[in-house]
Amino acid sequence: MIARLLVIACLLLVPRWALALDIQSVKSDSGIEIWLVENHVNPIVSVAFGFKGGSGYDPAGKEGIAQLASGLLDEGAGDVDSQTFQKRMTDRGIELSFSAGLDDFTGRTRFLRDDRAEAAELLRLALSAPRFDPEPVERIRNSLLIDIDEAESDPNSIAGRQMEEMILNGHPYSRPADGTKASMTSIAADDLKQFVRQRFVRARLVVSIVGDVSPAEAKAFVDQAFGGLPEDVPMAEVAPIQPSKQGRARVVDFDVPQAIVQFAEPGIPRSDSDFFPAYLVNYVLGGGGFSARLMNEVREKRGLVYGIGTDLWTFDAGGLIAGQFQTDPGKVAQAIEIVRTEWQRMASEGPTQQELDDAKTYLLGYYPRNFTNTMDTAQLLRGLQTEGLGIDYVTRRQKEIAAVTIADTQRAAKRLFDAAALTFVVVGPADQITLPGAEVVKAPAQN
Repeated sequence: MIARLLVIACLLLVPRWALALDIQSVKSDSGIEIWLVENHVNPIVSVAFGFKGGSGYDPAGKEGIAQLASGLLDEGAGDVDSQTFQKRMTDRGIELSFSAGLDDFTGRTRFLRDDRAEAAELLRLALSAPRFDPEPVERIRNSLLIDIDEAESDPNSIAGRQMEEMILNGHPYSRPADGTKASMTSIAADDLKQFVRQRFVRARLVVSIVGDVSPAEAKAFVDQAFGGLPEDVPMAEVAPIQPSKQGRARVVDFDVPQAIVQFAEPGIPRSDSDFFPAYLVNYVLGGGGFSARLMNEVREKRGLVYGIGTDLWTFDAGGLIAGQFQTDPGKVAQAIEIVRTEWQRMASEGPTQQELDDAKTYLLGYYPRNFTNTMDTAQLLRGLQTEGLGIDYVTRRQKEIAAVTIADTQRAAKRLFDAAALTFVVVGPADQITLPGAEVVKAPAQN
């Protein structure tokens, strides 16, 4: 009853337009599909777009090029230098930014409806004719090199790199998305120009627009911003991941007061038919915050951690089920044993009917909060396009979650959750951590 009241309270905070999205599929004159939601409450337009080909596609030896490019596209383009480009955005209040994910290179822009032509022109220049002048290239490169240097002494980053090495078996996803000092230093302006020519093509583009704009205006914006891009340039697909199914443990000797523990096992891609049953199972086990079993067993009952959580990580090339917690080094083994026990109990029994009902109530009620403003909505729709989930997904999702049965979750739990396949990485002082069978290594330095 309390959970249902919380859902109702959440819904009262959501704008009414967000509860009944009218998502239109509009095709521009150059053939680009746009997912459009008209919202004429305020004179603001938000655009989210993406291209297939994120950091997981970076060439060997040029790791970090997608990250470097994401910081440089608004640093001058065409005959507009960096300072002038930034001033044109500031003068009109235009927001423009880019981001490199593992599978996709994405961008977003927000502007007043009367400035859409200027916003489209700046975006066109950024994508088709970035300058990559020496000063901004070195400035952004040096900023990223500082991040790389700091990551070498960050226990969370160390744990993540070790986990990728152990579980991904040399797959391109296991290479550092931010690059290394050597790879970041090696990237030249010509490499960045080649990146732009190969990645920014209409065949791998998705676009969502939300705000005070008509279909005709949306089509004109998209054609101006993206219509001049090449139709396609060949790009090799990333091979499917073959994650290790052999559960292992590694302790990385590092002097920190709280040990960082990450764990993972093979998962499923978003397209898998068991995704929603697995999603609900994960919520019950470790994804539901204070209502999750792991939080109850590891924190509430025994006080071993402040927080613990798990998630389904889905990629183009596969998926993982992963989690993390921090604890006193001397309590690592106890906490890991509880995780393994609860993992196997879920595999054997699945969730209870009450746990499943509570998970559905929360997940169904919370979803509309993703549409509380135009940019959040545009970005969510862009993600649905990228995943190929269909324009009806927003309503279909609710029905598909509601239709999941206890038998579905038991099947998914038995199929996917295997304590013996869990890999653990612990970053902490090795002399205080007793973990039988674990490999002990020194924290490696990047180069």
